[in-house]
Amino acid sequence: MTVRSIPKALLFAFSFALFAVAPALAQDAPMSIDGAKTVNAQQVIELIEKNPGIVILDNRQPADFGAGHIEGAVRLLDTDTNAQSLAAHIKSKDDMVLFYCNGLKCGRAAKAAKVAIDLGYRKVHYYALGMDEWRAAGLPLVK
Repeated sequence: MTVRSIPKALLFAFSFALFAVAPALAQDAPMSIDGAKTVNAQQVIELIEKNPGIVILDNRQPADFGAGHIEGAVRLLDTDTNAQSLAAHIKSKDDMVLFYCNGLKCGRAAKAAKVAIDLGYRKVHYYALGMDEWRAAGLPLVK
């Protein structure tokens, strides 16, 4: 099963339910970042479908990435995110980029997205709930 084959109604219902309980979860990472658009699982799928050139950056540790990641994602640890590493993956500061990690208890995607915004990247998307939501929805992972 690929991201493109998941029924949208199912994803929407799950995403809505998860966002309804998200405020009750303990949060170490923010749900939103100034300068970035926060997206949920359904919106991630739509971004990938509508923007084949989107750069997807997985900000998790190598073992987490190896255990499964979103199709097309490139691993870039938050602590390695800087002007040079971003430029190596993103051709233009106007290109669309998505940052994700393990979710609100992780915080790596929030840190990496903030670096990109501070460096002038203009189409930053932040998947705050990350792999916690993705796995709970049973969405496909690449190993």
